[in-house]
Amino acid sequence: MNKRKIRKIFPLDFFGEDGSWRFIIRAESPDEIIDAMYWRAYISCHRKDFDLLHLATDKFNYKYHYSSSDSSELHYGLGGEPMRVNMMGPIVPISVILKKWGNDVSVVA
Repeated sequence: MNKRKIRKIFPLDFFGEDGSWRFIIRAESPDEIIDAMYWRAYISCHRKDFDLLHLATDKFNYKYHYSSSDSSELHYGLGGEPMRVNMMGPIVPISVILKKWGNDVSVVA
């Protein structure tokens, strides 16, 4: 890859999810990709241990479709039809996560 192509690719976003809640871990450079992938997976599994809202540098909007399969969440829909809800997720650069927790996950738990 030449430098011109790298600039077009970055920042690179990795989407994480925990139920209906979504977030992005952002890699700003090629050397942050592996860390971003690792932390995205770890945070997806241990979402309640992290306060990503206060670490976020930006946000993104998405739509979540609630349906009758969701357990008693938002039963206000008309006739059991799925409801589309506009939601907002945080974008957290991996550099912020590494600065706060480093590479030692045991600090979080």
